[in-house]
Amino acid sequence: MNIITLKSIDSTNQYLKNLIHIQDSLPNFLVVWTPQQTAGIGQYGTKWTSEPYQNLTFSILFLPEHLDLKDAFLLNMLVPIAIMKVLEKLNIPNINIKWPNDILSQRYKIGGILIENTIRKTKIEKCIIGIGLNLNQTSFDGLPKASSLKKLTGKDFQVEQVMKLIFSELKSNLSTLPQQSFESIYTIYQKYLFQLNNRVSVFRSCQEKNFSGIIRGVEPSGKLIVETEQGVIKTFSLKEITLLY
Repeated sequence: MNIITLKSIDSTNQYLKNLIHIQDSLPNFLVVWTPQQTAGIGQYGTKWTSEPYQNLTFSILFLPEHLDLKDAFLLNMLVPIAIMKVLEKLNIPNINIKWPNDILSQRYKIGGILIENTIRKTKIEKCIIGIGLNLNQTSFDGLPKASSLKKLTGKDFQVEQVMKLIFSELKSNLSTLPQQSFESIYTIYQKYLFQLNNRVSVFRSCQEKNFSGIIRGVEPSGKLIVETEQGVIKTFSLKEITLLY
């Protein structure tokens, strides 16, 4: 496990991006970890706040072989599946993947994933996988839907130990990527997909309008398949809607 440990940094993803520009050759599965991330970022530049020394914030450099841009969503399935497997080993209750990149337990957000790709022509050349997971933080002022493993279980968790478990599972998952297909991964992914075929969910469109519908699945492109209240099947990209609850 190649790891760069930083006492404090604004963003582990940003640190890795800067490192890629400086150094021509970096090892596959290089890890950048900090116990104190001061300006973490989520999807579309949203902030990921984390109490120092209480949570897990780290990034992994992945160098895929022959991964087409059209297959990018395979990563968005394999990464959260790896986290799900670790959470199951830790006996975390009622875990789900909330499309596109949130990790839930008992409907509370306990983690998030940010994958940033470097693209050359039609191939994904480099991937920076940022993972944030709330472990021992117990106070989330102004964030009623946030929680942590400790808050949900009453147990303390060792940050580095959980990181190593996720790293091992993630490396194992990603190493099989050349042999994987959407269908093979999706069979596992949909078991964890939050609200799949369940009661009506609430969404917010990019025009800031709320509407209701039922999640029917995810396309190979990553678009969410939603059945509207009128019974019409529609697909939405990551930028078009937000799943509220």
